[in-house]
Amino acid sequence: MTYREQLKFLLERDAGFSEAVGLLKQLGQRSGLEVGIFSHHDVDGVSSALILHRMFRRLGAKVVIKFPERFKLLEEDLKLIKGKFDLLVISDKGTFASYDDFFEKAENVLIIDHHAPDGNPKKASVFNPAMESHTLAATSLLCHMLATQFGPTDELDDLTALLGCRADFAFDPVEERCGEFVRPFIERSMKKFPHLFKTRLGRPTMYDVVDRRRTALTNQMAEALHVGTLAHYYGEFLNSGVSGPELVFDFLKELPADDLIMIKNLDDFLSMAPAGKTISRILESFQLDWELLEIRVRSPIFLGEIKSVGVYLVFAREVPRMQSTPFAAVLPYVASTQLEPLRRAFGHEATMIMVFCPKENGVQISMRGGGGRIDCSLICAQLVDRLRRLYPGCAGIEGGVHPDAAECFSGKSVPIYAVMRELLLMIKEWSQQEIRADGGGHFAFRVMG
Repeated sequence: MTYREQLKFLLERDAGFSEAVGLLKQLGQRSGLEVGIFSHHDVDGVSSALILHRMFRRLGAKVVIKFPERFKLLEEDLKLIKGKFDLLVISDKGTFASYDDFFEKAENVLIIDHHAPDGNPKKASVFNPAMESHTLAATSLLCHMLATQFGPTDELDDLTALLGCRADFAFDPVEERCGEFVRPFIERSMKKFPHLFKTRLGRPTMYDVVDRRRTALTNQMAEALHVGTLAHYYGEFLNSGVSGPELVFDFLKELPADDLIMIKNLDDFLSMAPAGKTISRILESFQLDWELLEIRVRSPIFLGEIKSVGVYLVFAREVPRMQSTPFAAVLPYVASTQLEPLRRAFGHEATMIMVFCPKENGVQISMRGGGGRIDCSLICAQLVDRLRRLYPGCAGIEGGVHPDAAECFSGKSVPIYAVMRELLLMIKEWSQQEIRADGGGHFAFRVMG
């Protein structure tokens, strides 16, 4: 299926896509259309916001964009934008039933997202291919699909969506893996930007999890943008008042669309817009932080084997500058590079690693891997449920996201020991269920030196 054929198929068969297109066409006829966009603060969210911004500007709309630094959009976040809008767009910030409560802010609410839903919004329009079952995708691609319905997209739209897909692990050019939903777009992009997909020897990036000897330019560019979204934590390189997501947004917005096919290396890419110099300097500091965290994740604790998946625990802190982040910043990505070495060293069919990270504002638990046998998002969701039942009056207990990459966060009002206790009890229960089911599996503690 080509990308054009996929778009035609979605327009005919996907109710969410056709509803979103219909709503945008209706609103696009209004004079003085005002749009407010709240997007995720990561690369996929920033890429989504840029594609939407360019689409709405082509429609003659006035657009305001904000990147609240938490995954779920809360009512208090709406105060970041004054006034009421014709359309409120929530992109890459989850699909929550509570978003139906935001109609006081806008006449229409559109959710564009690729995460498993937490509830089913009834009033808001939703374009999310994962509403029924897990679908490996990226919100930037969904925004690109919508943009194609309102005039031709250009190389900047294409590259922005491609980098959003790479940053959210929807495809891997080095391992030649690709989700079925994104495949038509990726195959189209390979023809347009073939040099971005060529593997090369070089410093591995945060996206080179399996083979740390090779990388690709797409991975290098996505890593640079990821580092850019953290720029406000590297304050010595950034002007006061500018956030990392805003820096990356401005960088992408200023890229020359006609010259993007000429990019040959990372320096070419970062030199195309003024903000690239700042991102380049931050990238150097980020690499030093990465090296520090590599030491902290070298001795994971073996908890047991469930469904032939070796389950490991890392107890470590983030680098000092990331101690206050309300999201997974650097540490989980570093820990992910241990998945393949652990699998090879100890003969597991697959591996999963859990990162227990105490922070100034609570506890961040990140889970990676699972080999398609263990659902990381299910574990995080169950942990959240257990903690909420134990501490019903405590706010800030959230978790979930993807089967192979999930997060759980609990605020300072929940004791650290309680979070660790419930996590270990859950793993023990899962292991015991495995033993009862087929006599396999075990639960043990062993430190891998």
